[in-house]
Amino acid sequence: MKFSTKVSLMAAAAIMAVSAHADFNDTKPITATVTGATASGYPRAMTEGLNGLVRDVYQGSSVSFKPNSPGGGVLAISSGQADFTTTATGTEVRLAAEGTFPFKAPLKGKFMHASRLFDVQYIHVLMTKEWADANGIKTWSDIAAKKPVMRLAINRPDNPQTTIGGPYEMMKAHGFTINDIEKWGGSFVLGNSSTGLNAIVDGKADVFMNVRNLGDALIKDVHSKRPLMWIDDDISFTKKAADTFNFQADMIPANTYPFMEKASPTIRQWVALLVSAQTPDETVYKYVKALGDNEARVRAVGGSLKTFSTAKMAENPANITIHPGALRYFKEKGLVK
Repeated sequence: MKFSTKVSLMAAAAIMAVSAHADFNDTKPITATVTGATASGYPRAMTEGLNGLVRDVYQGSSVSFKPNSPGGGVLAISSGQADFTTTATGTEVRLAAEGTFPFKAPLKGKFMHASRLFDVQYIHVLMTKEWADANGIKTWSDIAAKKPVMRLAINRPDNPQTTIGGPYEMMKAHGFTINDIEKWGGSFVLGNSSTGLNAIVDGKADVFMNVRNLGDALIKDVHSKRPLMWIDDDISFTKKAADTFNFQADMIPANTYPFMEKASPTIRQWVALLVSAQTPDETVYKYVKALGDNEARVRAVGGSLKTFSTAKMAENPANITIHPGALRYFKEKGLVK
């Protein structure tokens, strides 16, 4: 080995040792780019709320928002175009690690866990009462057996958490796929959940499958204009679908919506803050610490973050590597050994 190579290796080891023992418990500012949220809507408000908290804790920090999608956010942090993404679920984690659509190459090892944010993202599977009555549909099993013509409002597959990680797996659990919808004579209205609900109101769709907050006011409003029903299921099928991407099968309580006379199952997804493997330990430590030390302020951002818990930040259902900066904070808080 040449002398210069030895010196380089020794220098690298020294830098790593300094990083491992450096004291980040100061108020020095950090610089970070945070992505994963669309340009409007709750995901952006959530991301901007978290960034604002970090800037308040570490005065002078340059923490900026870069619009993207959940899948695009994972790609951005993996390629070093951003530091954090705020909207990743088990769907993006697995597909990105494997290099499966919509990802073009395996990204395993290029992104890491920074914090669990919440686990109350519910897949909503709704149908109009008119369509259900006309086709004799009450359950997923009915759909599988009768193969009805449906106009399905669903997101695009390049938004995998609301498609591949939810409805697609629910269909597969019952022996059919998204491709069968067209074979049965059906069609799609592709877009986000607001687009889908508008299509229901406008009479352009009969079935809706997407994510909404539990007890969503817009769904209640849609029901007042065009009566809805929940597509019921045996929870064993829901569990099979949920397990694919490390989610949970959960019950939507009766009366959550006016049309729900009994509890019905669905997939309950978790959402995590992921970070680039390239992002410095200090940046990650301080961003994560700002959230963990200010639980009440994180919850005050609203929406799904009302359930944020410092005690659950280290929860990592997909079992990906925890970033050293986050791991340091978790150990300080006694969240991991």
